Amino acid sequence: MAIASVVLAALLSIVGVTSLNVDQVPGRDSLRLSSASRALTTSVDRLPRDGWSSQRGESLGGGEIQADIDALDDAQYHVKIGVYSNSTYDLDLSIPSFSSNGYVWMRWKQPLQDYLEANNTDLQEHISLLNALLSDADPVLHPVQDKPAILSDGTYYQLYTYVGRFYIDRASFRHFPFLTISLPIAIEADDVAGGLGYGTLRFEPDSRNSGMGLYAGTGIIGWLNRGWSIAEYRHNYATNFGLGGLDRDYSLILYDITFGTSSWSSFWRLMLPLLVVMVMVLLVFKIRPDEQDARAGIPVTVLLTLVFLQQVYRGELPDLPFLTFLDQVYVIAYVVTLFAFVLLVWIGRRYADMESMPLGEARDNLSKRLEFLDEVWPLSMVLFCSIAVVTSWYLIPAGA
Repeated sequence: MAIASVVLAALLSIVGVTSLNVDQVPGRDSLRLSSASRALTTSVDRLPRDGWSSQRGESLGGGEIQADIDALDDAQYHVKIGVYSNSTYDLDLSIPSFSSNGYVWMRWKQPLQDYLEANNTDLQEHISLLNALLSDADPVLHPVQDKPAILSDGTYYQLYTYVGRFYIDRASFRHFPFLTISLPIAIEADDVAGGLGYGTLRFEPDSRNSGMGLYAGTGIIGWLNRGWSIAEYRHNYATNFGLGGLDRDYSLILYDITFGTSSWSSFWRLMLPLLVVMVMVLLVFKIRPDEQDARAGIPVTVLLTLVFLQQVYRGELPDLPFLTFLDQVYVIAYVVTLFAFVLLVWIGRRYADMESMPLGEARDNLSKRLEFLDEVWPLSMVLFCSIAVVTSWYLIPAGA
């Protein structure tokens, strides 16, 4: 009856939580990787072993590629944009966000300059840092020169500095503690009126001269740099901003630096303590059966330790709507610990019954069954945990 009650309570809990759970409504905006030249690895055979890619959104396919190439050639205005990050620092996964400073430069030709002069504006007034966060100082582009310089080929050139705090949109939180994170800076045309939409103004990344400085790749202690990328995207807003017509599209340059945690460091820091604690649970049945108090006390101590260890690492993460890989490992550990405690209580009752039984075959058979449980427990739990952990890792959604 006790077992039936526990199973019924578990089923009711699952039904109740499922009925209260809500589905996330996806945003309607979309990003599509354009056909412009880029410094971005998109080939599957060149991706890292964990499949991580800095690409956002979908790639163009089929006839879309040629159509986008033609649109790039036909665009009235072109701006070549380069980004060079001097430093990245103050990474905060609880928001998640990071701080950065560096340089942005732009080159454009006479037609765009005529448009700017006709509207009595500067180019920076039509540029926004899309993922900038509000802080003590609003991140903006600050021109180094008062006016754009005219280069020998007749193009206009302006160098800007930037400093600010930026939102992080991509991180492999599901793989935590084996984490990869992208630190992006998104530069987009800011022209709601539609005069500088995707069909008119196109950004082209200066992949040859962009990059990261001395403190950009090593500025975040404890993280390993995995390189940088820069590419142009087509940002589709699911609105026309009340001006009528079709939804608005704008050209967007996305520059990012990718960092990852050391797998060995993550293992020694977060996985090893859990492994040691679970070994204690596996070996609890090796304690002499007549020391039942010591046997039953170990799972309780382990349970409290598991709760403490989980709270420590969860403090590093934002409130996530899913379980990370390490969360799933802890769920397995909780299940094994609970099962060990229940089994110890049951075995303890059987040993108490055995003491009141007369000597004979029945008592010998019960003693052998209890000894068999003591022997098979460690091996069976190691097998169960191994299969459960490997399954949890491979069930992580692709691209998460």
